[in-house]
Amino acid sequence: MKPIKILLVEDHDSVSLGVEYSLIKQKEIHCEITTVTTADKAFNYFQRENYDVILLDLILKSTAKKPKLLGGDELLRELNKFPKRKPKVIILSKIDSLEMLDYIINSLGADGYILKSRTSLKEIVPAIQAVLSEESFYSNSIKKILKYQESLLEIDFEDRTILRFLAEGLKQFEIEKEFQEKGISMTVSAIEKRIRKLKLRFDAQTTPQLTAIATKEGII
Repeated sequence: MKPIKILLVEDHDSVSLGVEYSLIKQKEIHCEITTVTTADKAFNYFQRENYDVILLDLILKSTAKKPKLLGGDELLRELNKFPKRKPKVIILSKIDSLEMLDYIINSLGADGYILKSRTSLKEIVPAIQAVLSEESFYSNSIKKILKYQESLLEIDFEDRTILRFLAEGLKQFEIEKEFQEKGISMTVSAIEKRIRKLKLRFDAQTTPQLTAIATKEGII
């Protein structure tokens, strides 16, 4: 039987080893696992190989001075540009904020979302089986959030990127330049409007307060 090719994108050794061990010892599916620690490396592997499933952490560190892809969400956004080759993507994350769930599930179209916990390793095989059968898979805690919220709050890629750059201390004109390097047209005026909207949305009076709230909510 042809093995299921899995790309695990995780920068914590203990987590990646746990996932690898869980997949190796189980007998329900036969899989071949490749592990990388950054979004850039994952995209490079994706360009060279065809994978069936990507297990993706959202918060990824990089030792590169200027990484092209800053985290798991940016990798997923990039993968969406290749719909014919895109593998199924299952998120493995500790983040359960409404904003992030809406962004990842509704805007970026992740196929599954497993909330990291003591029992999450047991959910990986059922999640893989579900997404390969064209079904979605969510941890029980995630399903409860989705069930009891009439509509998840929307926040798009540009908003999250602006928040991330603000947290890094960049000014509006520097953020405009970063967007230009990513091939996104975003003027200083448009950036300022988004920042004002975000402050109203999160009831923040100052930029440091805005980035602090966004960090606490798991958005950046």
